[in-house]
Amino acid sequence: MYQVDSEDANFLFMEKAESPTHISLIYLYDQSELGDALVRFTHIREHINNRLNSAPVFRQKVKRTPGDIDYPYWVDDDRFDLDFHVRHLGLPKPGDWRQFCILTSRLHSRPLNMSRPLWELYVIEGLDNVEGLPANSFAIYFKVHHCAMDEFTAQELLQSLHAHTPNTRQH
Repeated sequence: MYQVDSEDANFLFMEKAESPTHISLIYLYDQSELGDALVRFTHIREHINNRLNSAPVFRQKVKRTPGDIDYPYWVDDDRFDLDFHVRHLGLPKPGDWRQFCILTSRLHSRPLNMSRPLWELYVIEGLDNVEGLPANSFAIYFKVHHCAMDEFTAQELLQSLHAHTPNTRQH
């Protein structure tokens, strides 16, 4: 357990349903050179599970103090559920850019569940009619509360998600 710093606490204190303070990252993946060995959701889920140790906040939730008289604390989530945080969606046909933007804007407009670790990751398949992307492309939409993500954590996440082997160190 450790205390949230003043800057990150401000993001928590400013959080309102009508003005959430989360941020998002979108990654697009082209599978055209993989042949029949396409990446499946189960592979992505397992890959993420093996890399959750890259930053403790991925398994921690925020515990606020009574009356917010002090900064909140990061505490381990004893009921952490990876399936709540890693979700699988598919675009309907034709799977174009407009549909993708509508979906991601809807996902982004919903606040995070503040009683759980403050992130969600969506694997979005069906980007079959997006200019510049071949059929069978997919996206990862990652939403995280601003208090849980700084430049270092974002860099660590990016490196961890795209590493061939899990990083056993925790930052």
